[in-house]
Amino acid sequence: MADGRWQKMQPTSPSAVCHPPSLLRTTLSYNPLVCVIGIDLGARRIGIAVSDSGILATPHSVMRNEGDVIAKLENLARELDADTFVVGIPKRAHSSAGEEKFRDFAERLRQRTCKQVVLWDESLSTVEAMERLRAAGRNRRDAQKDIDMYAAAVILQSYLDRRADQAMAGRPS
Repeated sequence: MADGRWQKMQPTSPSAVCHPPSLLRTTLSYNPLVCVIGIDLGARRIGIAVSDSGILATPHSVMRNEGDVIAKLENLARELDADTFVVGIPKRAHSSAGEEKFRDFAERLRQRTCKQVVLWDESLSTVEAMERLRAAGRNRRDAQKDIDMYAAAVILQSYLDRRADQAMAGRPS
């Protein structure tokens, strides 16, 4: 990953069928007025978070990782008028086999939706989400059912913070 945190996959055509992937290592684009969807991809469940403001990530939902989840995410993006997906990828998955699973998912999502897809380091996002839920008074059993969407919010917030930091760094003081 370019700066150790992210990699962006972008459609090369605005048409309904996207062409071969172009993996870009560029600066993060900053437009706070578009919806961004964060995804915590798990073997059984997929956590989803959203940001309409480009400032704050909010837990949205958890879906089962079965059936055509790409179509479900496409419908959600259409419903929310989202233009970007941020998919968490664990650092430990940067081995060829583990990384391939996440890259394949991200590429299928990009191809199907023609939206920008960003692969983002999700290291310790579930641990941080559980700590936040426990600090808010949720017991472990109760927190477990929502942990995936809160982990997605941690991933998305990390992305939004970095994007805002880079935008501020480019502005004169």
